[in-house]
Amino acid sequence: MQDVYGLPDLAEVPPALRSILAADKAERAARVLTPEEAASFANWARVPAETETRWLAALSGDDGFLGFEPPARPDSAWILHAMCEDPRRPATPAGTDTGIGTEGADDCDDETDWAAHPGPDWQRVCWSELAERSGDAIVEEGSYPDRYQLRSWHSRSKGHNWRDDILWSNEGSLDWETWHRLIDLLIEHSPDGPDTRCLVHFCRNMFYYHVPTVLTGRLGDAHGLHHHPDLMAYSPSNIWPADRTWIAFTHFDLHGTKVAGPTPLIEALLNAPGLEALRLPWKP
Repeated sequence: MQDVYGLPDLAEVPPALRSILAADKAERAARVLTPEEAASFANWARVPAETETRWLAALSGDDGFLGFEPPARPDSAWILHAMCEDPRRPATPAGTDTGIGTEGADDCDDETDWAAHPGPDWQRVCWSELAERSGDAIVEEGSYPDRYQLRSWHSRSKGHNWRDDILWSNEGSLDWETWHRLIDLLIEHSPDGPDTRCLVHFCRNMFYYHVPTVLTGRLGDAHGLHHHPDLMAYSPSNIWPADRTWIAFTHFDLHGTKVAGPTPLIEALLNAPGLEALRLPWKP
């Protein structure tokens, strides 16, 4: 059983985690929600995760621990998670991990830790541009989107440390700007537009108590999911409409989001301003 926040009963949690979970429950019970959090909480209802994801498990042949990856339905493309660059900064090792929305620059941290734009001095830089500079493939053949494949990812110094002039894409989560653009595009290609009923899945690996979470609500309200008080770290692992015509998938350990669905949707995704997306023939 789970409570209103999706936290499991203490009896279902391993003894080593019970004190942590008890503290988490107490903290949430005492918390006063902001208006944005209260609105997001009211817009989304929890539904049984195992029931709602059973078809995804059968489709992907996976247990969904890191999210369910769908095959092409009948087409698919991968969105590359956003990266930013400040040309004024030297390309010297920073020595610390700096992703968009994380500490390490004059960024705008949000409590949900979904990647926010780091500020006016930073500008979007495409994976394709970084790959062209270094002579890399954007995504190595046979691989998933992975920023670590780009030689531009590190300096060419002995330590191969992080560079100061680039904020690399966050692992396992979309940034806010890309998320909003994706939702707008999905609304355009869904039968009831913003009123399309959809479901979002957050994989078990996102929470230390390993409880998968599925919420249902309006697709138009997905813009505000990063304000939901139950979702403190990542964008959803999967989102799909009730009619299952398309599915989006963000792998917990990768830097890309796959969208599978009709070809008109995929073509729109590939040509959408502000999104960097590509087909991966070896990962359809």
